Amino acid sequence: MHLRFNLIILLFLLSFNIFSSPVIEINSNEGLNDYLSHSPFNGVVLVSKNNEIILKKAFGYKNLKTQIPLTIDDKFQIGSNTKQFVAASILKLQEEGRLKLDDEISNYIPALKNLVSIKIKDILNHTSGITNYTNHEEFWKDLDYNKILTLDDIIEFTLKYPLDFTPRSKWNYSNSGYIMAGKIIEALTGKSWDQYIKDNFLIPLQMDNTGYSEYFDQVSDVSGHINQNDELAQFSELNLSWALSAGALYSTVDDLNKWMDIYELSPVLSNESIRQMQTPFLANYGLGLEILPFYSDIKISHGGRTIGFVSQLSYLKNSKLKVITLDNVDGAFSQINELLLTFYSQGKATAIKFTPYNLDPQMLNDYVGKYKSSSMEFDVFVENGNLFLKPNDGQPAYLLKANDKDSFNLEGFAGEEFIRNEKNIVVGIKHYQGGGITLFDKINSEVTQDLKNIKLNFIQKTIIKFKSLNK
Repeated sequence: MHLRFNLIILLFLLSFNIFSSPVIEINSNEGLNDYLSHSPFNGVVLVSKNNEIILKKAFGYKNLKTQIPLTIDDKFQIGSNTKQFVAASILKLQEEGRLKLDDEISNYIPALKNLVSIKIKDILNHTSGITNYTNHEEFWKDLDYNKILTLDDIIEFTLKYPLDFTPRSKWNYSNSGYIMAGKIIEALTGKSWDQYIKDNFLIPLQMDNTGYSEYFDQVSDVSGHINQNDELAQFSELNLSWALSAGALYSTVDDLNKWMDIYELSPVLSNESIRQMQTPFLANYGLGLEILPFYSDIKISHGGRTIGFVSQLSYLKNSKLKVITLDNVDGAFSQINELLLTFYSQGKATAIKFTPYNLDPQMLNDYVGKYKSSSMEFDVFVENGNLFLKPNDGQPAYLLKANDKDSFNLEGFAGEEFIRNEKNIVVGIKHYQGGGITLFDKINSEVTQDLKNIKLNFIQKTIIKFKSLNK
């Protein structure tokens, strides 16, 4: 439910103009609109600055087969963005004196009596060590469209597995923790977790198009789509009870725009609760929110993912900039939110090209090999006629699609530019992501030396040019 890619970005000044770049720079509203209209993004966006909406638009279709256009009022599954509503609910109960974040979860859920020393705040900031139930294939094996799961069902499944680590010693994203948080809400209030959220947040904020339904198709005609064998297919085989308080809410961009006021000042949560929500512990994670630096600003954000849907909420505290993106094509273009956030805060943004290019299949082997930067390594390999990049840190392999010679799109979130020497041998990669560039050497003594020579020559020429301009 939670989408994340973690290649470390290092700003690099080198620019080898003899190679085609996999990115373009967008520096006007016209350029942005043209790019979005021709990109694979299929969803709705809303951008607001100082509480004034400056962009609200739908792109693409509710259903790719029927091609009924999306509208700005459509409801989408928001996945793990549900978590910030659940965290806010726990903080609301703390304000009412009904619990404390430092209380042990076993005090509220008898079934958890053996999980000693795990605190409520641990399950909200993902440091509890409780295994993530959605990581286990056994959980998915028995799911059925007509079978409704309960919080107790998921807790019972989770308790079959030992802790992944000692509480508070590490950070590991766990949907299970938020299932247990939902159970605590129900135990204390006598209401379902979603009814408590409705009564205390949705109704007061007039979020009339947000809520939970086991069967999403009963509240929305927007279909989710996934990639199957390189083709996008509609997905509607599961009900949302598999996610519950970990990620089952639906919403609209207008409703989420109202909700995001909670990041600064809100009538439904105290300033102290907001502060606690945005205080990071491990991995820059607070309570249902990530807190990260963004240029000279601070970004409060979270992503969400269910099968066929992707959502992202981002807020820049200093710029008072909100960006909301809701997408019903899972994985087609995951960087739209970052692109909009950068463009509207910096006045320009770097975007990944999506132009298809007919690359000679015989060239694919030119790129195969192991690549290394100061912080990580990855392998590039060919499988079934396609080129893949796989980081050596446990991440999956990512498909590379050519948009020019030696220039590739890495599944919409990054661009790769292969660097050749004078002998036409690939000696490295420039990795473009998040506005930054990281240089990776190909691990081979000959090509590594060639790449060093290319760097040195470029730096020397730059210095000479700089001196001549400043005489």
